Amino acid sequence: MNALTNPGSKTLQFDLTARKSILTIAGQKAEVLTYNNSFPGPLLEAQEGDQVMVRFHNQLQVPSNLHLHGIFMSPEDDKPHEVVAPGTTLTYAFEAQAGSAGMYWYHPHAHGSVTRQLFEGLSGPMIIRGPLDRIEPLASATEKVLVLHDIQIENGKVAPHEGMDWGRGKEGNLVLVNGESRPTLPIPTGLLRLRIVNASAARYYKLGVPGKKLQVIGLDGSFLEQPVSVDTLLLSPGERADILLEATEASTLSLLNLPYKRTPMGPSQDTPVEGALLATFEVQGDTNTVHLPEKLLEIPELNLATATDHKTLTFGATMQPLQFTINNKVFDHHRTDLSARADTLEVWDIVNPMGMDHPFHLHTFPFQLISLNGEPAPFRAWKDVVNVPANSTVRIAIPFRKYTGKVMYHCHILEHEDVGMMGNLEVL
Repeated sequence: MNALTNPGSKTLQFDLTARKSILTIAGQKAEVLTYNNSFPGPLLEAQEGDQVMVRFHNQLQVPSNLHLHGIFMSPEDDKPHEVVAPGTTLTYAFEAQAGSAGMYWYHPHAHGSVTRQLFEGLSGPMIIRGPLDRIEPLASATEKVLVLHDIQIENGKVAPHEGMDWGRGKEGNLVLVNGESRPTLPIPTGLLRLRIVNASAARYYKLGVPGKKLQVIGLDGSFLEQPVSVDTLLLSPGERADILLEATEASTLSLLNLPYKRTPMGPSQDTPVEGALLATFEVQGDTNTVHLPEKLLEIPELNLATATDHKTLTFGATMQPLQFTINNKVFDHHRTDLSARADTLEVWDIVNPMGMDHPFHLHTFPFQLISLNGEPAPFRAWKDVVNVPANSTVRIAIPFRKYTGKVMYHCHILEHEDVGMMGNLEVL
């Protein structure tokens, strides 16, 4: 994967150009949308403390823009409402703040066009590194960044959305890892670190590696307090994961996408019971001893008794016309739906009475998952996307610290976002 980095500097500048490109994807030549002629876009890397500028150049024939997903930055700099006309440039700037080390990504956010622009190829990964990345055992781990993105090619172009694609969310028949179908990646024995981004418009990934525990050390844009050992990990659209695998001896490891029922229609048709292969790791070398980190990041427990407000957001939909709603409202760019006070804590209940899952994303302000259907979260984590399963309620707690301004919240099944499941929050 291509990487744009500027080691040792405290001021970084990246240039991303959106354009149409002809690429070979899974053996087929096709016209797709790219950043810098790359699908996915190049890896952007920064260090905590860096000042980062990203210049977005729009060489598409239609308006677009850029969302630096998960970055803790002011709403004024996030600019989710501002579109970039064809042939023009817009600069996004932020400070990679202390404690922000984690996995991020970038993608379009021009309302009404997000789904198609992302499905046709526009997404890319971003990493902010911090002190934990420079000490053992992470410093010597073999790191692989994996961008999961499905697409569908028909007659040399990306297949259009049709009919109920806008309801269920379109899943492409090519499930790609870094733009490749089922790649094989050689790695040395030792500790393997997977930095995974779900950059799909609607597809969920239930990840597993047969014979191995997934040692989860980070979710979205933050480390966890210590590794969490799981057999499988679900990533809804927009979510990221930082996973360690103990690859101690020469072997073949298979990263699988296992069946997951996100709609009443059942799991994705292209995901068999035993799972679909995403990537293969050929582990080579002598037997190696590895150690997992014992302590990572201290995450404060939020005192819910100090919350100044308790809000409820309820998902919904209408069929004629097909629209998705939050609190019975379709998104209006000019309307402020909710307000909050800076430097306060709020508790939100995200209620999903529908028969399909919806991933909820909040811009700028990271939050903690408190409970799912009244059951406490198994561990503390800072998140910016949380899946809300069908017929379920998720409770989150949000500290509105440092910034004021208008931010968006929305479903990260992008079809649902584009047809109304989004709102505006103003922090005063």
